[in-house]
Amino acid sequence: MKRSNFRNIIFLFCCIFITSCFFSCNKSSDQVSTSLVENTTSIKFSKDFIDFGEINSGEIVTCSFKFKNTGKNDLIITSVSANCGCTVADYPREKIKPQGEGQITVRYDSKGSMGIRISKEIYVLANTLPPTTKLRIAADIN
Repeated sequence: MKRSNFRNIIFLFCCIFITSCFFSCNKSSDQVSTSLVENTTSIKFSKDFIDFGEINSGEIVTCSFKFKNTGKNDLIITSVSANCGCTVADYPREKIKPQGEGQITVRYDSKGSMGIRISKEIYVLANTLPPTTKLRIAADIN
């Protein structure tokens, strides 16, 4: 194949790709984002930080972060994640009605930690503005 034919084929593929990208953009994505904003609510935690104090290495401790849906729409918690595998959270999977309450239970396993102060972050992703709320736990491990 001649070099000029190869360049023409590459040029043609690039044009088709750019054209398809241009036409794939449509207005429906604007409607989705507007819908998401219109369906947001707000969440209020009774506290966003819990200190376990002193615990022994290998001890498993749990706590609960109580919250209230203070907005006008249903609260939908999409996920709750921690910044390490030693911290696990359980959260309500059902919608929380306006003015409804719930709790997120956090379990921390101190196995493998000793003689340090730990601070762990838990991230709550929901239909709120901002979409992520940060909760924290801490402990001194003997």
